[in-house]
Amino acid sequence: MYDASQHLIGGGARTRSLPDWPDARPLRSWQEEATEAVRAHAANSFLASATPAAGKTTFGLHIAHRMLSAGFVSRVVVAGPTTHICRQWAADASRYGIDLEPNRPNSDGPESTDFHGVAVTYQTIAAGPETHRLAAERRPTLLIADEPHHMGDQAAWGLQTRRAFDGARFRLLLSGTPFRSDNSAIPWVSYDEDGLSQADYVYGYPQALVERVCRPITFLPYDGEMEWVSDGRLRSADFELVLPAAEAARRLRTALSPEGEWMGEVLRDGDARLSEVRADGHPEAGGLVIASDQDHAREIAARLGPIAGEQPELVMSDEPGASRRIAEFAASDRRWLVSVLMVSEGVDIPRLRVGVYATAARTELFFRQVVGRFIRTTPRPRRQMSYLLMPADSRLKALAHEIEAERRHALDLSPGAEEDEEIDDSAPERREPGNGFAALSSGDAELAGAIMSETTLQLFPTEDPAPAARKAAPARSTAAPEDREPERESAYAARERMRAERARLVADVARRSGRSHREIQARINRETRVRSVAKATIEQLERGNELLRRELWG
Repeated sequence: MYDASQHLIGGGARTRSLPDWPDARPLRSWQEEATEAVRAHAANSFLASATPAAGKTTFGLHIAHRMLSAGFVSRVVVAGPTTHICRQWAADASRYGIDLEPNRPNSDGPESTDFHGVAVTYQTIAAGPETHRLAAERRPTLLIADEPHHMGDQAAWGLQTRRAFDGARFRLLLSGTPFRSDNSAIPWVSYDEDGLSQADYVYGYPQALVERVCRPITFLPYDGEMEWVSDGRLRSADFELVLPAAEAARRLRTALSPEGEWMGEVLRDGDARLSEVRADGHPEAGGLVIASDQDHAREIAARLGPIAGEQPELVMSDEPGASRRIAEFAASDRRWLVSVLMVSEGVDIPRLRVGVYATAARTELFFRQVVGRFIRTTPRPRRQMSYLLMPADSRLKALAHEIEAERRHALDLSPGAEEDEEIDDSAPERREPGNGFAALSSGDAELAGAIMSETTLQLFPTEDPAPAARKAAPARSTAAPEDREPERESAYAARERMRAERARLVADVARRSGRSHREIQARINRETRVRSVAKATIEQLERGNELLRRELWG
């Protein structure tokens, strides 16, 4: 379908020229293979399934760069599950000269002409599909659907996204985790006779391990004696005892109680493990706790602070400032981040090496998303093992064993080497009214044995060849070049800065002149020949701000 030699046919507007793809950011072998697969693809929808941390964002932006440069499309829309991920896409795109406006409200209409497109959530698209359909009709559009299984979260999301982008020139779907196990079909995805999704290109965890694209991970399951009240009865069991599903879920929630001994022991062990990793050549390594809900996260953070000797960063879903705090944590050497859903999917913090799985969610999709936060490699050190501390719950151990089986498969692939029903217990249930459930106590956590192949270290070495030089060198960021913030100010950041300056200048003029903010804004819009601030280009915003500065200061 797509060929770099093709250019727009008819009245489509060619996009402004892009800089060449930077030599400092060469593609990985799988990204090159997948690019050729896109070029040879006969249809206008392409599904690439690549393991978390393999570099799907870079691959998607490379396709966008090629299509924009060739004139095959003149616009790019990234659809993502959260506002933070959309902002992250826009930041990454700016490194390659692709200017996307993140989280543009539907009420503002299409982006201004000095942007290549937008990055918006599936929820935003579903709330205004006609806005996006008309924009895609006016300019040949590439849709990049990040983690498209989210279009099955609500039936309307998939239906409205299809309505908005059925007419897109090309649709690139990027998935890092298995697709939904329910009956919700995902738009533009092909299914076999058994109802399983069929990807057009697959890059799995075993291949990523062999090629050192991803880190291996060791799972550390913790057992312990739990005590709770359920239906008026006192119950007690460790994780070895087989229980009915409802009681097994309550046992898990008892273990995760932030005031219990089990959680305290796991947090202490997690922090000690992080100290070992830092002492072993990765001084900026960080840890992440995935909590069950916001109250749970706050209580865990309060308990972890004294253990770690510093207060953890606390991030809740899409609250204001969450993206900024995650970026600041990623670039710092702080020890711990505690979150609920914000970093379970699509958020890249390469220095994360130790995790605590403190949520009752037990679906394969969610578990793999969490694992994906710890397997992105960094340039240093050579030793790249990560660790996930978790309850010894049978379902979670089964999910961990599946990933370990993939890692053993990676060993088989190396040179010279000879479904239970998914359970989602993520909803909080710490106390029930009447004769319901109440967590009473959790005994000391006991490590029940690491889930790790004994031969893992044959493939993933543990010795850094230059420890002395490393220890002598000052601490520095472990982020790979593609993970660093761009030196150029992104278009969306410039727009935000200028719009904030506009608001301050208008307020100053209003105080001095006695005129209303609305009157001043309307006058500046007329003088810069723009209908509204939301539709202004960066050049028009700068010109308007200059007019206001002259009015204030002469």
